[in-house]
Amino acid sequence: MFTSADVSFESILPFLVWQIFIPLGASWVQTILYSIFIRAGDPKPVPNTPRYLKHKRLILMTIYVAYFAFTIYEVDYELQREGHLYSDLSVPVSVDDAALQSRFRKLTIRFHPDKVGPSIDREKANDFYVYLKYARDTIANPVRRFAYDRFGTSILQDCHKCLTVRDYVDQAALTIGVTYSAILVALIGTNALGYFKDGAYWRYWVLLAIGTYELSTALRPNHPSFLTHLINPLFARTGLRPEYLPFQATTIIRKSVMSLTQFLGLLIPLYRDDPQQRSKKPTEDSDETRHKQLDRLDESIRDNYQEARRLLDLESVPFRLNEPAKAELNVGLNKFMLDNVVNAREEVRNAMGESVRRRRMGVPAGARGNR
Repeated sequence: MFTSADVSFESILPFLVWQIFIPLGASWVQTILYSIFIRAGDPKPVPNTPRYLKHKRLILMTIYVAYFAFTIYEVDYELQREGHLYSDLSVPVSVDDAALQSRFRKLTIRFHPDKVGPSIDREKANDFYVYLKYARDTIANPVRRFAYDRFGTSILQDCHKCLTVRDYVDQAALTIGVTYSAILVALIGTNALGYFKDGAYWRYWVLLAIGTYELSTALRPNHPSFLTHLINPLFARTGLRPEYLPFQATTIIRKSVMSLTQFLGLLIPLYRDDPQQRSKKPTEDSDETRHKQLDRLDESIRDNYQEARRLLDLESVPFRLNEPAKAELNVGLNKFMLDNVVNAREEVRNAMGESVRRRRMGVPAGARGNR
């Protein structure tokens, strides 16, 4: 569709989805997945821990990829739903004037208001026939056909004073220049303020590439070669969908590239902030680094202590109303910890063995007694 400099909610909504809605939705999805795949009573990853951040990163990447694919599908679906003048007349995009007039005569026999049945609304039939004549006249006129193929219906409606191909090309070039200049100024301003620095270099290249493509499409006399030699012949043989016009291909490429820049700009920080890759890098030996490590260690100790207390309370639920049994359980746990944890430590065993060795120094082998 013809490029317009007007800012609408539909153009802002994808930006809000990429930057705000997806990060919020990822947190909800992570909570829901934890409640589904982790059994009740089992520990869940604590926020800001490496495991939790790894799961959040994978969920974000999955949602970003899915939404990027959805944006491309949505653009193509809207274009198919709207159609174009060639598909409405059921003629190929390369139709010549003789085939066009022959097809219109057949449509006239079928849809002319004087030839429809009494059960058909004549006003709607008249409007539809007027639209068919408008489509025929647009395609039959070489100048208007040139403009429609490259810029869509909007330029025919907006540029009433355009009479020649050069008029339409000048109008399109002016709009393309104003639009992409405004985007360039916005990118420079946001980068100067410190925003969107990830992948900024590629954003400028993408902006230059898509602007150059739109300008070349507007100036060239023929349709792009990838449409005429590859895509449209495939769809013409298979009948999967109507053939693409240059303005439809431009719409898909433009929105796909804009979504791709958002996608890569959000994906690069996720790869850079991978907790596993970050742990492999040597850390700087400074007071600030040591304080951060101590804070993480202290937080991990508190989390483990709370998790152990929670598990202990969960296991002692049957003894909650039986105080004697609860006291016996505490005594048994203390004895178990003393026998199996404290006495099992290597330092304790070495100290006990050294004490026994000193007490039995000079005692004959096999002797029994207190020494």
